[in-house]
Amino acid sequence: MKKKKFFLIGGLIALVVGFALIIYGVYGTYKMAEARRDINSKTNFVPDNPVKGYVKERLHERVDEYRMSIALLYTGGVILIIAGGVLIYYGRKPVSG
Repeated sequence: MKKKKFFLIGGLIALVVGFALIIYGVYGTYKMAEARRDINSKTNFVPDNPVKGYVKERLHERVDEYRMSIALLYTGGVILIIAGGVLIYYGRKPVSG
């Protein structure tokens, strides 16, 4: 009985943390898109020259530094959601024998 309770509680915690990671990943993706829009809108006032292209490229590179972190948030969230679902499934499964 304790083992079933452990699976249920562990599964619920994994689900909650997984969904929190997904939500935080969506927030990070939104913030990256917002930063890109800001960069594009601010550099539109600068006339076209090589310096504008360089500065814009460097700023976009700074934003792209967070791409891997956000991908890990999504990946970790999906893994925890699946693991939580499996734990809950085995926690609710009747004990045989």
